[in-house]
Amino acid sequence: MAGHRTASAVSGLLIGIDGGATKTIAAALDLDSGQVAAAETGPSNPEAVGFGAAAQTINAAVRAALRQLPASGPAPGHLRAAAGEKTVPDSVAAVVVAVAGVNIDADRERLLSGITGLKSPVILAVNDVVAAWAAGALAAPGIAVISGTGSNTFGVNARGKAWRCGGWGHILGDEGSGFMIALDAIKAALAYRDGRGEWSAVIPRMMDFYELDKIEDIMPVIYREFDKAHIAAFAQQVAEAARDGDELAAGIFRQAAADLATQIEVIHQVLEFGGPTEVTLIGSAFQAGQVFTGPLRERLRPVTGGADFSAPRLPAVGGSLWLAARAAGVEPHLDAGALAASLHEALRHLTPTELS
Repeated sequence: MAGHRTASAVSGLLIGIDGGATKTIAAALDLDSGQVAAAETGPSNPEAVGFGAAAQTINAAVRAALRQLPASGPAPGHLRAAAGEKTVPDSVAAVVVAVAGVNIDADRERLLSGITGLKSPVILAVNDVVAAWAAGALAAPGIAVISGTGSNTFGVNARGKAWRCGGWGHILGDEGSGFMIALDAIKAALAYRDGRGEWSAVIPRMMDFYELDKIEDIMPVIYREFDKAHIAAFAQQVAEAARDGDELAAGIFRQAAADLATQIEVIHQVLEFGGPTEVTLIGSAFQAGQVFTGPLRERLRPVTGGADFSAPRLPAVGGSLWLAARAAGVEPHLDAGALAASLHEALRHLTPTELS
């Protein structure tokens, strides 16, 4: 990455941001004390809220995280200082902003132009799936797949070549996402209402979840009150129906698994891994469990060599911090296990911060 520097030349802070259609989390790591702080604000996917609102949300999250950092304190272990090394925090060493919906250079430049108040030798904007890969494999060769409100897949091989597949948003893509799982279930409910489809347990669940009197009352939710995250949240109900044995719901998850598997297979082929590859699953939709991961695991045996999927080694925002550490030249000084523990503790009691 541009801006690589030696650890002895770096002081100050690392800042990582993980933003999507539901929420934004900023984390700050003090390179001197080793202290970690985190804050949460609302959505920052520019496709969902616009670039101005996305930047405002990110700014608020960063300010809130920085306010939590103590002036000094003992390093908790995730920063391993070399003998005799001493740094003075006088600036931000590196910032990585990982946000869903940032797909092209113009998007990155537009988003970064609205992020104010940060002076750093390195400020990078990437799609959130890049940080997800870093969180999953600690930026080592492998493939990461996100299935939350939206979906995306990304991989890097041992030669450093990268490829992304999918992640084109809820109109052009988002296959295998919580949004698409929920939308397919809603479509199935409307098909039953028309006489085109069969009864499913997702129908009463949809009525209760959206507080509807009739099936067709879902129309304003989709067309007048459209909220991608609110629609995607219904995927949890679809998962419960699938686990209870509803065949239509189970079929929706089988299709979602097939869609994601195809994207992973494409990355595996394009990057010429040439053998079994680590695949990390990240995102709330995978909380559906076996109804989702089972068919995905079976389809991907040729890719994984039969190995199970990997869990992320860091929280999603930790992937951004890890990339910032690499950009600043301090990656070798980080202990992933201790950093993960500190981040999980910082994230445990997060409540959304109001924009200011």
